[in-house]
Amino acid sequence: MGEVGSLRVFGRAEQSAIRQIGLPARLRSLFSARKPEPRVRYGQQVLPGLAALTRVRPADVAGFVAEAERTAARRFAHGGVEVVFDGRIDWNPRGRSEEWRVALNALEPLFAVGVAAAVAETPEARRGWYEVATGLVREWIAGAPPGRGVAWRLPALARRIPQLVHLQAFFASELRADARMRRTLLASLYEQAGALAAAVAGRTGDAALVGAGRALLIAGRLFDGMEARGWLEAGAGLLWGQLREQIHEDGGHAARNPALHATVLAHYLEVLALLRAANDDVPIWARKRVKGMTDFLARLLHPDGEIPLFHGAGLGVARSARDLLAVAAVVLHEPGCALPGELGTWPLLVLGESGQRVHGNLARCARGAEARALRRTGFYVLPGAPGDVMLLDGGAPPPGGDASALGYELSVGGRRVVVDAGVAGEDAPPWPAYFRSTRAHNVVTVGGREQTAGARPLEVTDVGWVVRDGLVYFAATHDGFAGAGEGGVRHRRHVFCLPGRFWLVCDQLVGTGTVDVESFVHFHPDVSVRAACQGRVRLVASCGEGVSLQIVPAGAHEVRLLRGVDGDAPQGWYGPRPGERLAAPVVSLAAEARLPFVFGYALLPRAEAPAVLRLQHDAFHLHATLATGGEEYLLSVVQGDVEMVVRPG
Repeated sequence: MGEVGSLRVFGRAEQSAIRQIGLPARLRSLFSARKPEPRVRYGQQVLPGLAALTRVRPADVAGFVAEAERTAARRFAHGGVEVVFDGRIDWNPRGRSEEWRVALNALEPLFAVGVAAAVAETPEARRGWYEVATGLVREWIAGAPPGRGVAWRLPALARRIPQLVHLQAFFASELRADARMRRTLLASLYEQAGALAAAVAGRTGDAALVGAGRALLIAGRLFDGMEARGWLEAGAGLLWGQLREQIHEDGGHAARNPALHATVLAHYLEVLALLRAANDDVPIWARKRVKGMTDFLARLLHPDGEIPLFHGAGLGVARSARDLLAVAAVVLHEPGCALPGELGTWPLLVLGESGQRVHGNLARCARGAEARALRRTGFYVLPGAPGDVMLLDGGAPPPGGDASALGYELSVGGRRVVVDAGVAGEDAPPWPAYFRSTRAHNVVTVGGREQTAGARPLEVTDVGWVVRDGLVYFAATHDGFAGAGEGGVRHRRHVFCLPGRFWLVCDQLVGTGTVDVESFVHFHPDVSVRAACQGRVRLVASCGEGVSLQIVPAGAHEVRLLRGVDGDAPQGWYGPRPGERLAAPVVSLAAEARLPFVFGYALLPRAEAPAVLRLQHDAFHLHATLATGGEEYLLSVVQGDVEMVVRPG
């Protein structure tokens, strides 16, 4: 399958359904001066867990209440940038990116306002939250006329429509008593659904199209009539069609962004929960594909239960993995997905009390990292002892992704130690370029260049994956430095993993001439790094009691340690969430290399005794010798065949 941007979306049935639902909306707007209140289908309940929400602990909904309070104060944030509106809200503010304006017009804080109302301690407090929610909706209707600006384009429509449907559920009793607001809300929601139905026609496949399918299906279940039935059918067609197109056989989303994968999975799980509550069928193949998405997410998690930050992913951007796995365990009837603990707020709302009972009775089992090649999406899992894992990005960067081919993240003792730089959010230059750059990732640069193949996309080739006699081995080549050196440079990275003992990262550069090369290892801000030179250079990274990692370089001529460098060429920064930027240590292994050249380093968790690494290579062979802990490991790669010999050190 190609990258997301090249996907074709609609089959004949989908195109026909979309044309049919778009025409009535246009005719109605032309010939109806006053639209009657849209008919609503009763018994089509969303958020079945609302009643159970009144019994949750205040601490469990504190984050939602805090967001609701920010909304009441007219404070809106996206990508780490917050704007406070003292008077009328400008729904198309100047100086803000399109992504920021889409987020503003999505009205997603309405969900948090609804949660705050559901747990309000007094009727007066609940009434106050109703005024906040309906006041925001009225102001949006007045300030974002139909057909104008980002508010009425597909991304904002797809995100806003479910929020307004959920608003119907959160404040059902108040809206029954407030006929004028109910009519206003339903009329606007109906018009938006019609606009979304027209907007999806001809759209190429991306994550927003999955959101559009979800929105049309939810709107189609709320309203009655032929047009609403068309939305329902078109929404289902989009969802199942895009599930085939955008999700690889290994369960990964084609965009290769773990946060985006989690967002798309959340859409499908919410739809499956809605269909489950209505006793509606789901295609067997679709259930299996969503199960594959769930397994993919579970395999790509750090021991802390969070995603790696590859290709612009950030923490807190999508639903938490814990919440997603909890919903998946119930709607997919897969007990192995569930993690210990109770249901969170979002799972409780979409599953209801029956789902809560099912989840509470699931047999839980501890999940540990296992060696896994998610080949189609291009991620690889190289495990260690319990609490240790390397998550490796072994594929080509997606369009707009980071220049980080063959980079990785590493956890030791349940803590993140080696990290991807993260995400810039809405930060001003030079930060967006830095967080996407090659030097912000755990990869190699040649002559200070970015990984790029010029006008064409970078290619990753000759991928090898071997699991044999306890050894896990990954190798791949990319052509991102084709313009460097006298005749171009090809970079092949070898990663050897002996679970519980070591990871060995070996970088082989093939070409002619002499080039400056540099390999980076970025650490979490909580990690301290110190040099321990006893005849040979080695470094020790530590992060709390029992969490340490020895870094043993080989082949480098110079070892540098940086942290929080500012200026036009920043270095040593970590952005776990959009707009959050923390100084963090980074080790640089540099050399002036006569090609072909090989250098690298060993990563030894909880190793105290000094270790020695030696590397040798020629045109057909690569040999690595690692002496540590009284043993000597001889690792050989001969034309793709891997062998490990262990002997007393």
